[in-house]
Amino acid sequence: MSACGETLLRVREEALLGEDTRTVKCALMTTTLAAMLMASSSPLWADCPIAHTHIGVNPTLRPDWSEPANRALDTDPDLTDNNKLWFFSLPPAHAAGTPGWPAWSNADGSAFLLASPETGPGGSAIIHPTDPTRQLYTCRFMWSKANGYDDSLGVQHVDGWHSAHGPGGMWSLESVDEQTVPGWDLYLKREGTSLAEHDFFMELPAGASVLTANGSSHQLPKAWLPDSNAWGLHEHMTFYFWLSADGSDIGDEFSATFSVYDASGMYTASDPFTFHFAVVPEPASLGMVLMGGLLAARRRHG
Repeated sequence: MSACGETLLRVREEALLGEDTRTVKCALMTTTLAAMLMASSSPLWADCPIAHTHIGVNPTLRPDWSEPANRALDTDPDLTDNNKLWFFSLPPAHAAGTPGWPAWSNADGSAFLLASPETGPGGSAIIHPTDPTRQLYTCRFMWSKANGYDDSLGVQHVDGWHSAHGPGGMWSLESVDEQTVPGWDLYLKREGTSLAEHDFFMELPAGASVLTANGSSHQLPKAWLPDSNAWGLHEHMTFYFWLSADGSDIGDEFSATFSVYDASGMYTASDPFTFHFAVVPEPASLGMVLMGGLLAARRRHG
């Protein structure tokens, strides 16, 4: 495990030992959400209390969103990409459908995802173990189409990856039955980031840091998903960033880019998919940042 992962794991262990009641409550909430994920079901896609980036095939295939289950209304302007992998955010028919779907963006293309400070015991900042000028940030906020940011009844954004299970099997990876393990073997590849290379990493639920360098890959384990009645992917993975501890990055944007490829050769690799993040003091602060004009005057990192 990297030094970043060890630091985060130590913070969590201290909280669970009783040093910080609020953090313990957060840990319990995370456990509850995980249980909800196991029990969740949707006929169209992963309808979870935590938003995932979806991975499927055929990036130009689209339903009629007014009647998505009617496959006779599908459109597909490019029949040459039927076996091509692609990423997408929460679809328009979802209660937390992303405004700029299939990207994680607003309708005008601006940054939708928020990066805010991660906290340790007592709500304290987590400072880099070897660089006191860097503070740990993450992407964790609530959002819904009805009420926007900080909606407690919305969906927590954004964590991990889930296979696509669209209406009528749209965009789905090959799945025959529970006894037949599919041949595809998908790997997530970190293409790059507009931050310094080691200022961005991702972490698995057990605390292991992954995708810590540009060009690194991570195998996405396939599993039988009872809620979708199909083989697919469902892996939680948290975004982490080391940003300025003095708050000078507030109002800036930065990016991280990924692709996905199939080691078996069944599917062709995706195009690069870029996540854009706006840096805020706390998840509910995007409105304040916008009103303050900071985003308009930001130093754009990517």
